[in-house]
Amino acid sequence: MNYQNFSYKPAKVVKRVKENVKAVSLYLKVDGIENVNPGQFFMVWLPGFEEVPISASGYEGDIVRITVAAVGLTTRELCSVNEGQYIMLKGPIGRGFSLDKGSNYVLLNGGYGAAPLIFAAKKLRERGANVVYVHGAKTADELLFLVEASQLSLTTYYATEDGSYGFKGLVTQVFEDILNSKRIDAVLACGPELMMYKAMQACIQRGIYFEASLERYMKCGMGICGTCVLDPLGLRVCVDGPVFDADVLSKSFFGKKSRKPSGEIVDIS
Repeated sequence: MNYQNFSYKPAKVVKRVKENVKAVSLYLKVDGIENVNPGQFFMVWLPGFEEVPISASGYEGDIVRITVAAVGLTTRELCSVNEGQYIMLKGPIGRGFSLDKGSNYVLLNGGYGAAPLIFAAKKLRERGANVVYVHGAKTADELLFLVEASQLSLTTYYATEDGSYGFKGLVTQVFEDILNSKRIDAVLACGPELMMYKAMQACIQRGIYFEASLERYMKCGMGICGTCVLDPLGLRVCVDGPVFDADVLSKSFFGKKSRKPSGEIVDIS
């Protein structure tokens, strides 16, 4: 483990893009980062506010892109920063997605789970893989990266719960149809845990390789505090993940139980 990744680096906001009604992408110039892999994340600190984990949604040269959804006090403030301002990054942290599992990938994502997977799509297309991009949201104005997905020549499927764009219903319904009609080597997923759990079960039944990026409450992001542990295996989502394959996940409480910030184990609903 490279503990230099756990020191703060100043990051200058060089570009700010409003992605949808809630989300903003920040393009950050950061010195001292050698590489960022899709699925890895940063602990992001805006002085005066708390530190939060945010996945990279892109990386090129010394520019890191993070996509932030305004859902709490800190993320709302991050969404309001302007070009020229500085924030602090710690990372990249964790294990990213496997991009060497064949030539035919499905990237399944719901809501803001699109962020690490549009990054993965770019890397997969660079190596010539065929990519099916399956993205779901509650409404059309919460969809992400539609133009970028088109520019990458992905095969795209969209679902909204209210039917305002694409298929009306849950993205897992579209996903099942894809598995039944296409040759698939691997599935990468990020989004609501119950969605990913259902997708994992479908992949296990068909013998398709599956990975998911997990979200857990994190205090340190360094593997020390244990608040993000994947029970009952004791794996830390921050440094042992956040991406795990089906072999690991099927032995855990994935899709069934999680932990509150207090550490109390609760059912996922």
